[in-house]
Order: sequence, then C-alpha cells, then structure tokens
Amino acid sequence: MNSFSRRIRVTGFLTLLCILLLSTTAMAAQTADSQSTANQQSWSVETDNQMKKNSTGTVATASEATMSDEVGPGIEKKVQPQPEEKAPTGPVYERGASLGIFSATAYCPSSSGRQQKTYSGTIPQPLHTLSADLTVLPLGTKVMIDGVIYTVEDTGSGIRGKKVDIYFGSRGEALAFGRQSIEIFAVVER
Repeated sequence: MNSFSRRIRVTGFLTLLCILLLSTTAMAAQTADSQSTANQQSWSVETDNQMKKNSTGTVATASEATMSDEVGPGIEKKVQPQPEEKAPTGPVYERGASLGIFSATAYCPSSSGRQQKTYSGTIPQPLHTLSADLTVLPLGTKVMIDGVIYTVEDTGSGIRGKKVDIYFGSRGEALAFGRQSIEIFAVVER
C-alpha cells in the first residue's frame, strides 16, 4: 500500500471518529434535556383522579386542565393577577387653561443647613413649592409646570409680575435649571 492510500484511510478514519464523537455528545445532551423535562413534568402533572376548574369555571379532568394551563410540556402558564383599580385617595388634578409665559428661576435650601420656612409657614418641598407674586398667583394656588403640580407657598422681593421661583432640593439642581421662560397652566380639580 502506498503512502497516498494510507493518508486517505487515516483521514477517513479520523473523519469517522469525529462524526461518532459529535453524535455521542449530541445524544448525551439530548438525553440530559429529556431527563430534566421528565423531572419537571413529574412535579407538575396531576393525577387523573384529581379535578380542576379551568378558566371558564367548568370542571375538567386533570389532563384537560393541565393542557390548558401549560405553555409547553410541564411548563405551567403563569397568570399575572390583574391590578385592582384603586380610587384616588386625594383630589385628582388636570391641566387647565394656560396662564401664559412666565420667567422662571430656581431656589434651594440655604447653605447653612437650617430648614427655612416659606411665606405661608410650610417647609419647602422639591416638585411642590413655588414662589410667586401674590397679586398674580395668590398663596395656595395650584399650577402645572411641565406636567408637575406646584403650589404657591412663598414669595420674594425679586418676584414681581409674571415671574416665579421654583424650589429645588439641591444647589446643583437649582443652578442647572438657571433661568427659563416657561408656560404655566391652571389646575382643575376633578
């Protein structure tokens, strides 16, 4: 036998070995998958003697109920509970008519760390407290700015006419806001 024939035989033998190795590995993986599926099914399958109500409220045998409650073999369908609609605990507000364009600035807690009170006697809150000219927007007026409801609780010496000062929780947020022209809307309570 010449060397060329030997190389072909060796190459063929190696190819056959690779095919056998790959098929053995694939069969082992498939066997492992089928065993884990069988284990899952043994936990989820009910006996034929047990009865179960299906989604229509009728009584079905376990095999019928299991088929309707499974996504796949041994995999139960997870039903998400519907969230109950809760009645709002407080008033519900909607955006009303535009009050116009106002010049808006920002203010924040004092650098001393002391809790300052507003003109109305409340403690200012981010996304809530607004300082305004009380002849334009009286104390307690609720307005909407960029989808957030603010309450006029404060005033200031520099706040005159169509100017507002929005309270922020930190100096960085107040500086980032800067000065802007914003549209303010009235708020309607439902």
